[in-house]
Amino acid sequence: MSSVEMNRRELTRLIEKEADLKKELQRFEGEAAKYSDSARRYDDQARKASSASSATSAFNSAKRERDKSLQSSNKAVDISKKIASNARDQDSRRRSLASAEKSEQQARDRDEQRRSQKEKSDRQARDREDERRRQREKTHAREVARLSAPQVHYVHIRPPEPEKLRVLYLTANAGTDLRTDTEVRQVQQALRGARFRDLVTVEQRPAATFQDLLDGLNDVQPHVVHFSGHGGDQSLFMDDGKITDGSGTALSFSLLVKALDATDSPPTLLVLNACDTLNGAEVILPAVPVVIGMSDAVLDSAAIIFAQQFYAALAGGQSVGSALKQAKVAIEAAMIDAGAEELPNYISRDEIDISQLILVKPIS
Repeated sequence: MSSVEMNRRELTRLIEKEADLKKELQRFEGEAAKYSDSARRYDDQARKASSASSATSAFNSAKRERDKSLQSSNKAVDISKKIASNARDQDSRRRSLASAEKSEQQARDRDEQRRSQKEKSDRQARDREDERRRQREKTHAREVARLSAPQVHYVHIRPPEPEKLRVLYLTANAGTDLRTDTEVRQVQQALRGARFRDLVTVEQRPAATFQDLLDGLNDVQPHVVHFSGHGGDQSLFMDDGKITDGSGTALSFSLLVKALDATDSPPTLLVLNACDTLNGAEVILPAVPVVIGMSDAVLDSAAIIFAQQFYAALAGGQSVGSALKQAKVAIEAAMIDAGAEELPNYISRDEIDISQLILVKPIS
């Protein structure tokens, strides 16, 4: 039996005993009053008696009644003491009951807390296992992509040369729902205020087609190829070159890597400023050592801020890693959308450290 149950039963017993004692008190008090009234009647008879013998008999009867009344009164006093003692016992038992209930509640709270902690621990363990599983799946997918990628040759990253950084800036917006021209203008404005602005040149190809990419690789020989437009499903959506009713055409990553590799001077960096362009981009690494893309859908305004700050940092002599960090911070500071700053990310070959990769250095 629990302490709470024991105290409750004892308290119930005391309350029932109190009721019995009160009934006894009422009975003895009634008897004392009855005997006292009877004694007073016999006293009246004694005073009114016509003979000495009658008076004596009435007096003796009055005395017996007063003795009975006294006995009942004494018993009533004893019962009153028992009731008072019972009340004290009830108070003590109620305090014990409250303490026991508090202890049991604290025990239940501790059990609930341990249960919640165990559930949280189990949930965290499941989350960690799920994350490990996802990482294994990603690693497997990358390995499958690597093995199934076109066999192209790797090139060494060209160290910073005493020449201008050449950027081939491809924009495509067949649906006319993106502000790609605004993005280019903001990038050019940022470059004009940069420390090494004279060491960066941007060659834009608006409404860019696949042929514009190939021509740009030949004509510009870019260190950086940048694409702004729509993306997804491991593809970029280029312009189809039609004068009317243009709807764009998809350029798959598998074809893109072949195009980027089809030059004697492949670019060092590929920037895909479009929605969901990081997923599956591992297939491009054989041609380009570093790829920056978006891990999910990105707002147009966030994409503009990213490009503006990224190229401003590069033109300031910052590494690719620091430029990417600055672009993330700029998106976060603009408070465009919760978590938007986490969308830009990169993948690179294992031997590449983007924190050491500096593309703009002053000409000595």
